[in-house]
Amino acid sequence: MDNTLPHPIPLNTTWQPVATCQAPRAVCSWLSDPGSLTEKLKTLRGEFSVHLLGQTEGLAQAHEYAALGIAEQPVLIREVILFSGKAPLVFARSIIPFRALAHDSEFVQLGNNPLGERLFKSSDIQAGAIEAGQFSKDTPVAELDRLLQGDRIELWGRRRCFYLVETPILVAEVFLSNAPCYA
Repeated sequence: MDNTLPHPIPLNTTWQPVATCQAPRAVCSWLSDPGSLTEKLKTLRGEFSVHLLGQTEGLAQAHEYAALGIAEQPVLIREVILFSGKAPLVFARSIIPFRALAHDSEFVQLGNNPLGERLFKSSDIQAGAIEAGQFSKDTPVAELDRLLQGDRIELWGRRRCFYLVETPILVAEVFLSNAPCYA
């Protein structure tokens, strides 16, 4: 994979409750699915894999702090692309308030392993409400899609908080143009 892909990629959009989103029916089905996207992608043809674009310490966007319900503070910004075979299907951006976690927390040391797998396997983590958003053709995430696949379409994504005992984690997932929800 090309190591010159942009990072970080802001996800500025109007996030709204998934029940009120105006996406096509097939897209809404993927946006509103309460289960693990990692597990859903593993059922597709092709080997599931995660490519880490970057994991850096920095400041999140104001809307991300608001979603997490925390004050501005340094966070871990983790951005990955989820693949099925050689097809990039999802861009994911996670905001992890790492100072509330143990230094050796599994959520800080993931590398190319999927975060979703960990979030859904732990019984003491509560998943929050899903929000949906649309990304126009001129957004950074649409540009990433164009760089990966040559396409430039309006994309849809979802986000939600996962509440650990120590801190919430915000996970946003944007379906790239190869994602089955657009077929």
